[in-house]
Amino acid sequence: MNGNQLKLIMMSLMLLDHLVPLLPLQFGDPIHMITRCVAVFFAFMAVEGFHYTRNRKNYLLRLYVWAAIMFVGNTLINTLIIKDPMYYSYNNIFLTLAIGVSILTLIDFAKHTKKPVSKISLSVLAIILTVATVLGLIPAEGGIVVIPFMLLSYFFRDTPRKRDISYLVLAIPLVILPLLGLPDYSFNTIRMMLEGNPDFLFILVIPFIHLYNGKKGSDNPGFKYLFYVFYPAHLWIITLVNWYLNH
Repeated sequence: MNGNQLKLIMMSLMLLDHLVPLLPLQFGDPIHMITRCVAVFFAFMAVEGFHYTRNRKNYLLRLYVWAAIMFVGNTLINTLIIKDPMYYSYNNIFLTLAIGVSILTLIDFAKHTKKPVSKISLSVLAIILTVATVLGLIPAEGGIVVIPFMLLSYFFRDTPRKRDISYLVLAIPLVILPLLGLPDYSFNTIRMMLEGNPDFLFILVIPFIHLYNGKKGSDNPGFKYLFYVFYPAHLWIITLVNWYLNH
């Protein structure tokens, strides 16, 4: 399948996940679990975009511009309409992807520069930006998973087997960390913790990545900007509907 076809599938899953506040409570955890593949898939495609784009500067700028649009839209809706933190719109995956591509850009510059000082400086800056995002010092949605995932996708891009193994290794601490310090380790306690912290299920993206044939699909500009428009639009609509139904 080409990139556009897979994006449409992931956008459908993304919509389903964000509709959870409007659905019966029992649907929340199962839907949230099966849709952990969405953010990392778009992160994978961002790595592909970084590799294939003719102008990396414009590509990176586009991500930051849409991150700014998302931030402004969230702020206006939250402060002028919602005014209730319980229903605020916080999502901004554009910022996470922009940071990830920024890190890849620094790494790429470091790999190709012949100046030792520049190589070291760029590498250190990439490490600092990565650590800050993963630790939450930079408020990037899903950064603890998405940024390491993008790095693994970049470094193992040409070796799918190693890439898949690296994803599975990344999933291990995401399983272990929520279980640390539990009062007991009964089956029900472990199940409840993993259901509430399903980030490790990002590995569900692996089959979709293997379906990807390396081709973008249609060059229609509508496909190019479909995700950029759909992502904020559907989130804002769902946020407003959820707020309206509960007030």
